[in-house]
Amino acid sequence: MKSCFVVYYSRTGITQEVAQRIAAQCACESERIVDTRARRGVTGYLRSAYEALTNATPPIAATTRDPGDYELVILGAPVWAGRLAAPMRSYLHAHAGRLHAVAAFCTMGGSGGEAVLDEIAALCGKPLAARTALSDSDIKGGHDRERIAQLIRSATAAPERPVPWTGAPRHAADHTPKGSAL
Repeated sequence: MKSCFVVYYSRTGITQEVAQRIAAQCACESERIVDTRARRGVTGYLRSAYEALTNATPPIAATTRDPGDYELVILGAPVWAGRLAAPMRSYLHAHAGRLHAVAAFCTMGGSGGEAVLDEIAALCGKPLAARTALSDSDIKGGHDRERIAQLIRSATAAPERPVPWTGAPRHAADHTPKGSAL
């Protein structure tokens, strides 16, 4: 099984920029979700907002990689009208059952990032190993680098392994003095 994979949807290129930086820093593969509907201009913008608000799952092109082949999948999507971008919702409806560990980021012009990350976790059916919401202005100004680095550190950290009991406390805080109540 491969270690990491970045899957993202981007309408304007902002989410793609972040996804490509994450993939480069993790030295892993990435794949863009390809929307089959036109999203340019005012009509495309209005369609995008409507689909986000109605929890639509529009058709997307078939993906080339199986997310089940990776230990960790990092998902990236923009916030549309305070909601998850509909093409990412379509991807998760098709692939959530194949995901092992999941981390996520979202990009936004305004607000709604935490709600979108909650929606991603709910659609995946599991808590996110790491998450961050990034504003477009922070991304364009280069002020997102530490938050991206923290996302990667948290997402790729090895889970704590149980330490076998040796009869001695592992940490000072684990030691209960004799005669104290438990």
